[in-house]
This record gives sequence, C-alpha cells and structure tokens, in this order.
Amino acid sequence: MDENVSRTEAHKIFANLYRKSRSAEHQAKVDEIITRSNDVFIRIDMIKKLDEEFEKNERKERVLEKRKAPSGGGGGSTGSGSSRSNSGSEAVANPSSEIAKAAIQSEAQKQPQKNDASLIDRIFGGSNLIAKFAKESKSLDLGLLGRKPTLSVNVEKIFKFLSEEEIIGTAQALKFCEQAGWRFWTPKEYNVVVNFGRFFNAFISLDSLFKDEISPEVFLGRSLKMQMYYVRILQRPDTKDIVMEKIPNLVKMEPKLVGKLEPIVRGLTYILTLETRRPTLKDSIIAIHVVMNKKLITWEDIEKKLAVTPIDESRFSASPEIMKQIEMASTKISNDIYGKLGSLEELVTVRKNYFTFKKENQISLDFIDAILTEHINRFYPDNSQLDTIKQSIRQSPPKLLQALCRDIQTQFLPIFEGYIKVEDKGNMSDVLVFQNGLFFPEIDKTNQILRSLDAFNRKFPSFSYSFKKYNDDLTKGTTDQIEMSLVKLISDAADFFGKFAKKLAVVVENDRLAKELERSGELNEKTYATREKTLEDLKPMQRFIPYGTAKIVTQNRIENRTVQDAVYDLTKLLFNYAVLFKDQTISNLLVGYNKLENDLNKLKGEYFRLTGKEFTSGSREEN
Repeated sequence: MDENVSRTEAHKIFANLYRKSRSAEHQAKVDEIITRSNDVFIRIDMIKKLDEEFEKNERKERVLEKRKAPSGGGGGSTGSGSSRSNSGSEAVANPSSEIAKAAIQSEAQKQPQKNDASLIDRIFGGSNLIAKFAKESKSLDLGLLGRKPTLSVNVEKIFKFLSEEEIIGTAQALKFCEQAGWRFWTPKEYNVVVNFGRFFNAFISLDSLFKDEISPEVFLGRSLKMQMYYVRILQRPDTKDIVMEKIPNLVKMEPKLVGKLEPIVRGLTYILTLETRRPTLKDSIIAIHVVMNKKLITWEDIEKKLAVTPIDESRFSASPEIMKQIEMASTKISNDIYGKLGSLEELVTVRKNYFTFKKENQISLDFIDAILTEHINRFYPDNSQLDTIKQSIRQSPPKLLQALCRDIQTQFLPIFEGYIKVEDKGNMSDVLVFQNGLFFPEIDKTNQILRSLDAFNRKFPSFSYSFKKYNDDLTKGTTDQIEMSLVKLISDAADFFGKFAKKLAVVVENDRLAKELERSGELNEKTYATREKTLEDLKPMQRFIPYGTAKIVTQNRIENRTVQDAVYDLTKLLFNYAVLFKDQTISNLLVGYNKLENDLNKLKGEYFRLTGKEFTSGSREEN
C-alpha cells in the first residue's frame, strides 16, 4: 500500500474495503484474518490478498460451470436449436457468479447479520460494553477501530458551559451561605449547601485542565474532591429542594448579592441538572476511567472506591473559623437559657409564695380590707361610716397608696430601723435583726412617698382619680399637669414596691435554704450561728433570719408574729402592691409564664440546632 497515505485515510479505505459485499464464507475469512494484526495498513493488505484469492477461485468455478454445460439438446437439433441452446446456456452459465452471489446473500440474510455486525462491532467497539456506553452516553470517541477511546468534546463542554457572570455570582452566593447559613439553617441543610458549594468550586476549576490536555490519571487525581462532593450530592435526593429553597432566600438578605440573583439561580440550576443531559457528569467521570484503564467500570464501582462518608445531619461541618462562631453562639444561648431558667424559677417561686389567685387566674387583694379597717380606726376619728370610707379609699389610687404606705411605716419599718423587742421562750430582749442602714433607702423612700401624698391630698382633698383613669394615663399619657404628677408619683411607688419586695425575697429565700439544710442534717456551725447574728448584707446564701422564731412585742397588728413571719408578710404585701399599682417588672412575673416557657423552648431548640445535643444542666460546663 502507498506509504504516503495518512493513517486517517487508511482507516477510511479499510472501512470501505471491509464493507464490500462478500459471501458468508468470504466474509468469515476476512473477519478471521484481520484479528491477526491491529495495524490498519497490514489489515488492508491482508483483505486485498484474500479478496484476490477468492476472485481467482470464483473465476475457476465459472470456467468449470461452462465446461459442464450441455452442447446441444434432443439429438436432432438444428443450427437454430443449437443457437437457442447456446443462447439459453449463456443466460444460465455465463452469469453463474451472479446467481451464486444472490444465493449467498440470501443465506447471509437468514443469519441476523450476525457475522457482518460482530466484526464491525468488534473493530469499532459496538458489541462490547465500552462501545455501548460510548454510544449511549456520548462521552467517548472510539475512533474507527475502537482500540483507543478518547474523551468526547461533549465532556469538555460540560465544564465550560457556565458564563463568567454565572460562575462569579454563584460562587459568591455559596461563599456567603457558608459564612452565614449556620445562623438560620439546620446542620443538615447547612452541610448540604456547603458540600454543594465545595463541589461547585472544584467543578469550575477543572475546565483549565482540558486546555493543557493532561492525562486521564492527572485529571482523575485533580478532580478527586469534586468526585467525592458529587457522590454526596447524588446520594441525597433532597439536595435540589434544599439548594433551590435555602440559597435564594438567604441571598435576598444580602444587599450585595440580591441584584445577582438571576445568574445565581441559573448557576445553581445548571449544577443540579448535570444528570439530565448527555453526557451526564457521572458518565463523563466514568469515561475518564475508561480512557485510562481501557475497561468499563460502573458508577457504583467509583462510589465504592471513593468510600465517601455521608453528610452529617446533626452537627455542622464547617471551617474552623465558622465552628468557632458556632461554639460562641451556643455558649451565649446556653447562658441565656440559664438566665431564663433562673427567671422561670423566680417566677414560679414568686407566684407560689407571695400571691393568692382567684379562679379567673387574677390575684386576690382581699387582704387589703383588714389593713384599711385598721388604718381607718387609727387615723379617722369619725369612723362610723367605715364601709363608705373604705370604699372611697379603695377606688382612689392616691388615697389607697397613702393608706398602704402608712401601714408599712407603722407596722413593719421598725423592724428595719433598729432594735425591736421580742419574746423567745419566755425571755424578753431587745434585738437588732438588720444592720443599721441596710434598708435605709427603703425607709427613706417610704417616708418620701408619704410626704408627697400627704401634700397632694391636703392640696386637692376633693380630687377624684380612679384606677381606670390611672391605667389610661399610664399607658396613653395625659396632658393634665396634676394628673401627670400623680401618675409619676404612683408609678414610682409601684417600682419601689417591686424592688423592695425582691430585696426582701433574698432574705426569705436564704432562710428557706438554711432550714432545708437543717432538715437534711447537714447544717454546719457557720450557718447555725446566723440564727442570732445581725444580718449585714443581702448576698444569696444559706443563712437564717436573725431571731426568726422570736415573737415581736408591739402594740399593732403584727403583735405576736415571729420575726420571720413579719418579714415574709411584708414581702408578700410589697409584691401585691407592686402589681396593684402596675409595676411592669413584677406584673410580668405573673403574666409572663407562658412567654418565658416559649422563649425557653425556642432557646433550647436553637441550642439543639447548633450543637446537635439536648440542653442539660451541665451544658454550660460542656461549652
């Protein structure tokens, strides 16, 4: 064969030569001899020689056919008969090769083109798995003989499809999601998006490898991470829903990205549909393995070899920097939970210990009736109209506030001002329960409120002001100067009652803890000594109310009440007065139980989202 013929042209010659019409026997010989060599030039020479041999044999057969044909017919044939006989003989004998070809072709058609197809498939790769894969996936070019498969240009197009605008926008969006998504998403959602983002970055970086025409081995090595991320994507059918719901919604929260939303969505959609077009990315990766190993493997083989761990659904898989932010956030939430738990405990304690509730879950203030009765008997000379006076006081916030503050001043403040007379087991003594000055601000504030109320009531003895009006002025405000001053006076008093009550509640709670310690048999000498030690500070600790079991000797309502009972009584009164005159802090303790529980549940849910663990009492230490 002409040596100047290029190999590409030689393949075309071979293909035309191979497709030449032959008998079944002849074609079988061709199929057999070309398996002896892979070189296309040698194959062409062998086929030509074989064809020449078959043509020689065919010519010999035609000559023999002519010799065997009869020279005349019926004995007394004439020249004309002889002529007809010769003419008929030519019609049968001369075209014997055509009849033979027709018979052979007919026989060949009975075999479902097996011989013809089998070799073409063997040569061009059609009958084996690689050829079938190449045809279906469009990811391989097999060439004429199929001996050296190469990547189809379609594979390269997969990596070069996205525009620069789509690549940049999508990459920025995915980076933003990695940095901020943990604040809003579950670990599963975040990890799916982060894995998707890492795949995207690895995927778009591979297009340059095609320019360098690197080997399949190098390509597979450099694309290893991309393959692993893609395995995770394909393992999760929910990837598409998570990506298309979470990413655009989060991008809308970032002003710098919201204008790029359209190309971002196109970029996301393209990646999510890589398995809907030929060749798919899976097929392309398989094709690279085929080019390298000259044998077909399955995607399952690749997955098994990569041994990719599934996406974690309970803990965030983030960078060290992001994980530190998550840990800081979970620590803050843990502290917030402890704070809420403390508030909830305080709320429960206050509700249980210091308030009495009616059926409608409203606080009962019936105890005020006895206080007003004593107040009227002491300060009103003409008390024949007791019920009328009592009703008038109860309906007027300034008058009621004055009566209640006067009761506190005369009944309870002496306990905090200095020595008081007590009786304990038949022994009378003067004792100092609280260090002088410990409650000086409260004593001074009570006296100040009373002076202001006395002055107001003297100046406006007939001023009518109801609780409804006070509530309206407190919430909506008022332009009346008298009402404004009165609202401020009463609301300040309510705030004072709440703070005073919480201060005394520490004393009561400390006493309760000391009693629990005593009941458990674990009372130590230091705590025991506080029974008769003047209280000098208000730190939360286990300590008794000094002289708590001693009875107060006085000429008023708390006669024969123990010191501890009197302190508790005042604490309860102050809490109720704070609510009566609309102190917001104490009022929230009563109505805020459900809200506090809801806040706690939300915080605990957020803690679980960030840590993958239920919140426990030891969670603060774990963080």
